[in-house]
Amino acid sequence: MAGAAVAAPAGATTGQAVNQGEVNSVGTDVPATEITATNAPTSASATPTVVLTNTGVDTANFEGGPSLRLTPSAQPLPASMTQGGDLVATASGDLWFTHPVPQPIGPVPAPVHTDANSNSFVPLAAPKRMLDTRSFRTNVLDPTGKFDSSHRLLAGQTIHINLSSLVFFGDAVTANLTVTGPLKGGYLTLWSGGVARPTASSINFGTGQTIANLTVSGLAAISQTVTDTIAIFASATTHVILDVAGFAVGNIGQVNPVFTAPTMSGSARAQRARQALAKLRNQSR
Repeated sequence: MAGAAVAAPAGATTGQAVNQGEVNSVGTDVPATEITATNAPTSASATPTVVLTNTGVDTANFEGGPSLRLTPSAQPLPASMTQGGDLVATASGDLWFTHPVPQPIGPVPAPVHTDANSNSFVPLAAPKRMLDTRSFRTNVLDPTGKFDSSHRLLAGQTIHINLSSLVFFGDAVTANLTVTGPLKGGYLTLWSGGVARPTASSINFGTGQTIANLTVSGLAAISQTVTDTIAIFASATTHVILDVAGFAVGNIGQVNPVFTAPTMSGSARAQRARQALAKLRNQSR
């Protein structure tokens, strides 16, 4: 034998509205939240300011504290940024965030870096050999007259290396530069090739020495089809090896995904992030 009852319609008590320009209570156990919208309708240049204030501090999750202030401003460095936590959007579309540095220095505003105004280092899944004058010179754009009969780079010569198979309009490259079998002591200079050769050396070597050095260089575009190149100059005849490790780019999509296969699973990355957050929490106690 079974029975059934008809349930009443579900319902919930409607809370109070959040009113602009007033202090709004969000609960007895939660600090008051202030939402302020300011505008001067008679001014052609007037823009609204929004302030979100939560004075409570959640030490476990590092939340709460300073106000979040969104103030469109025509100034590159808004004078209104006087409190730690202020976030200001300028008329040019840049964001500035104020750090609560103690006095006498006081709050310090600094630009917020985004993919529009900064770059990221994107490592390759494994170093990629782009030059080995002993056996692999495919990426040399101007090989004629640059090598001896043993394929060493001749003293006083400069070669340009095409890296566009790895990256598209990159900002800089990080690579390992190696010399082996030099006929006498000297140096190599690695640079973008888009400007005059600098006087600085990237690696120095002695006669017959095999030695390597990590280098970082900007990239140059020498044509519409060859967009990412570097140059290498040798002061003495030697074999040269170049192994690329990664690039600085504005967007990770500029690096050929064939060479950036992830070396860590998504779950492993998440676990590492959780461990790092737990360590930070323990240090703050």
